[in-house]
This record gives sequence, C-alpha cells and structure tokens, in this order.
Amino acid sequence: MRHESSKSLFKYWDRIRAGRKAPRREEIEPSDIRQLLGDTFILDISGSMRTISYRLAGTRLCAAYGQELKGVAFLVPWEEKDCFELTSAVAKVYRDGIPQIICSIANTDSGKQVEFETLLLPLKAIDGNNHRILGLSSPGKTPFWLGAEPLTYNSVKSIRPALPPKVIGFSDASLAPELNTADTLENIRPNNDQSYGTERKVKHLTVHDGGKQ
Repeated sequence: MRHESSKSLFKYWDRIRAGRKAPRREEIEPSDIRQLLGDTFILDISGSMRTISYRLAGTRLCAAYGQELKGVAFLVPWEEKDCFELTSAVAKVYRDGIPQIICSIANTDSGKQVEFETLLLPLKAIDGNNHRILGLSSPGKTPFWLGAEPLTYNSVKSIRPALPPKVIGFSDASLAPELNTADTLENIRPNNDQSYGTERKVKHLTVHDGGKQ
C-alpha cells in the first residue's frame, strides 16, 4: 500500500477484527473513519445471482465517475480483459479472507488519466450465499479536473495481496491501534534521563536500546 488513506483503513479494519478473519459489517463505525468516507465503498457479492455490485459508495468516488454507484455492477467500468483477474481477486477477499490491492489507471472519454489505488477488505459473511467487502479507492494525486469530467473506464496495472502497513507515525487517535492494557505508556516509555543505551520493561521482558554491538 502506498496511499495513506489505504493504510489508515487497513489499520482500522485490522484493529476491529481483533485477530479474526474479518469483522462484522455492524462493527464498522462511520464516525471512526469519517475522513475516509468519501472514498470508501461496500460491495455486495450474491452467490445465487452471481453478481458483484456496489451497496454503498462515498461521495468523492461517485463524483469521480459522474454518477451514483449504489446498485452499479463493480465490473462495469473495467476493461473486459481485466474482468477475470478482478473477479478472482474479489473471490480471494470474501472466500479466503485475503485483502487485495488493485493499482489501476482510470480514464475519461477525452483521454485524461489518473492512477488509483483500490483496497478490498473482507467482512464477515451475512450467510453462506451472500458476502460483503469493505473497500476504498483513491487517486495518488488529485488532478484539478477530477469530479468535473467523469471517469468512464479503468485498466488494471497490478493486483496483489495487501500487506499490513507499519504502525509508524500514525497520529489519528480514532484510527490508531489500541494498546493492550498490559502495555501501558508507563511500561513502554524509555527512561528520560538517558537518550541512548537505556533499558525498559515490556511485560516480563527487559529491552535494551542501542546500536550495533
């Protein structure tokens, strides 16, 4: 994952699933990810109807495509040659619980292009035949024309499993991973009297800070 919004949603999803394969839909609290909502969406996968469609889509995403995406088939804007690979990626998410990252180029009819990163995360199945996916799709850089001239088709650059981002420099408290109660700040804070070569207690372990030995 390269985009900060993708990293933020992944960290939030990973925290609320609490070690499970996937969280439940009702555990997603919109107010916790309010700054990401414009780019987020939820997919409905119907096993009986063999369809993948948008159940919900954020305002920025809808504006980028110039239409309300609710109820629209997920594969509609994608080039035909990419649809098999996309369907396989979606199956890996809801069937195997493996998050996926799709890097793509979105195009307008006039030839304008913008690169998007799309994150797909599994949600706990409603039943054995219906599944949902939490997703986010955001541009690397937002061109001035995005939202004024609609995107009409996408082409895949790459699809790969989404690796957990490093929890470094993550300042948003509403999305930050929760500390275990045993790992309080008192337990993990270094000794302020020494800036190097200190030791500290983390649970039952003694951790020594320092460079190469």
